[in-house]
Amino acid sequence: MSEDQPLLKDLEAGKMSDAKKSIAAATTKRSSAARVASLDVFRGLCVFLMMLVDYGGSVFPIIAHCPWNGLHLADFVMPFFLFVAGVSLAIVYKNVSNRLEASRKVVLKGLKLFVLGIFLQGGYLHGITSLTYGVSIERIRWLGILQRIAVGFVVAALCEIWLPCRKKTKGGFFLNYIWHWCTVLALSAIYMGLLYGLYVPNWQFSVPQTTSLHSSNESHVYKVNCSVRGDIGPACNSAAMIDRYILGIDHLYGKPVYRNLEECKVSNPPSWCYAPFEPEGILSSLMAAVACIFGLQFGHILIQLKDHKERLYNWAMLSFPVLVVGLFLALIGIPLNKSLYSISYMMVTSATAGITLCALYLLVDVCGQRRLTLALEWMGKHSLTIFIFLTSNIAFIAAQGFYWRTPENNIEVSEEGQAPHHVGKDYVDPPPAPLLDLSELKLWSFYRAVIAEFIATLLFLYVTVATVIGHKEQQTAGGPCGGVGLLGIAWAFGGMIFVLVYCTAGISGGHINPAVTFGLFLARKVSLVRAVLYMVAQCLGGICGVGLVKAFMKDSYNRQGGGANSVAHGYTRGSALGAEIIGTFVLVYTVFSATDPKRNARDSHIPVLAPLPIGFAVFMVHLATIPITGTGINPARSFGAAVIFNNGKVWDDHWIFWVGPFVGALAAAAYHQYILRAAAIKALGSFRSNPTN
Repeated sequence: MSEDQPLLKDLEAGKMSDAKKSIAAATTKRSSAARVASLDVFRGLCVFLMMLVDYGGSVFPIIAHCPWNGLHLADFVMPFFLFVAGVSLAIVYKNVSNRLEASRKVVLKGLKLFVLGIFLQGGYLHGITSLTYGVSIERIRWLGILQRIAVGFVVAALCEIWLPCRKKTKGGFFLNYIWHWCTVLALSAIYMGLLYGLYVPNWQFSVPQTTSLHSSNESHVYKVNCSVRGDIGPACNSAAMIDRYILGIDHLYGKPVYRNLEECKVSNPPSWCYAPFEPEGILSSLMAAVACIFGLQFGHILIQLKDHKERLYNWAMLSFPVLVVGLFLALIGIPLNKSLYSISYMMVTSATAGITLCALYLLVDVCGQRRLTLALEWMGKHSLTIFIFLTSNIAFIAAQGFYWRTPENNIEVSEEGQAPHHVGKDYVDPPPAPLLDLSELKLWSFYRAVIAEFIATLLFLYVTVATVIGHKEQQTAGGPCGGVGLLGIAWAFGGMIFVLVYCTAGISGGHINPAVTFGLFLARKVSLVRAVLYMVAQCLGGICGVGLVKAFMKDSYNRQGGGANSVAHGYTRGSALGAEIIGTFVLVYTVFSATDPKRNARDSHIPVLAPLPIGFAVFMVHLATIPITGTGINPARSFGAAVIFNNGKVWDDHWIFWVGPFVGALAAAAYHQYILRAAAIKALGSFRSNPTN
């Protein structure tokens, strides 16, 4: 028995050891199989941004693709897709037993994605304004979004399969994957050599001539003079030349974004403005593959490190230096250019993708806030399906196939419900104002407009606040007249707006109200620089105007509350905020409607028509809201009175007279632009599902 005891103990110990190993193996299996939620969220964010910029870019050009050099929101979408594809590849191919078989599957998947891209963006589908389909093989577009992702996917996957980790610990991740970085350097060197080293001769192209009634077989030949080497402008870059020689000029994207450049908006633009250009071209796809390999390195960190801090630290140490180098290259003359996929652009956008992954990983996987991003996570898990059915317009095209009784009663994507063939217009929509137009600062007309806003707001506040103080003083005195009454105060505000808008509309636009300026800025009617300086001038004018009232009527001013806005007794701040929102909505909506290019064209014989309804809108709103807040609807009016009167109760309620008007202006701008002018519907047709769109 004494000999059996150790044997039994050994058996029990062996069983316990096996159990522990089984538990550890199961735990390891579950942890390895655990899905990194932040990757799905990142992928969903890419899909969301793509839909946002494709459908909203025509309404808000600041988020659409930059015409040539520079970065807008849309320019981050493609690098983000490539980056997250690279991260995913490190997870998928972390253990490869048969390299040849894995390579075959990679090439096959890439080919399927490439063919799908041709079907969706090659011109076979004619967009949501037409239920027809089909494309001439002579004009099919060979490259596009999915094709570029396919190229990056194949190159990065083959690197991961055939150039594995060297298992060196002292050198860190850089030396462990030194052959990946050698591939990056090789692709970058080839790209730079071809972009700056190829000679671009003079070239020409033809554009079919069409009339408003029919198409003709004639074409106009345009010639572009180049004879240069190393040019990176839209006309003579070698990337476009490579695409023209290999793909053929008829197989390139028909409406390149560089047509939004100022050079192409003049009456007689240069010939290259009419030329097609492939933004997902052959040469730039080399750098797209580099972006995918860059994401692959983030995947290596994710796979090999299990600690959250170590992952975030290594990702940050990889992202920020690349971002700094990319910005440095942009400063020394290598521009941020999405169309050419310049090295500086690749580095800045890829580093931004890395920083975004750090933020999402910290939010979702570390802090566990998955509920905040459930929608994006779902979109990320079904990204390709969403891309096919929504961003490629298939869902909208299918919806137009259903109609009520007659085919004409379907979901029509045309302006104001008119049939698509009604293209004649008696008005011209002005081009959207740039977000930052620093050239305005050099123009005397700009400062003249700022001065006009200052003086107009000063006069507006002086007359109206003086009217309010005079009315209250007469009421207090108990005279036979009792002041002008609420009706007279409303007439004072509305009448002054009518007069001042009429006087200053041709100089500054006659805003006289930061809320109006904010609404017009959201609609891209004024630039950010002009909007900010207008608001500053309006607020200063309001202070000076009320200051004049206090100087001329000091005793009455102090006794009667200074004409300052505050929430009246018996009303809540919520009620006051709602009144300000609705009142400002009425005013800004009237401004948009009165200054609409359509109305200007059709009512041009009545020169005072625009100021008149704006003044009446102010008059009507004052009648409704004077008993509640004294009627703000103009932050400059409320701010000027609050500064000069300087009362605690007034300042406690003052936020209402900024938040309310700005929210109302936002709602009015969205309603007019998206609903009345059908910008949301027209934006649906802006997606590049057809090279001739």
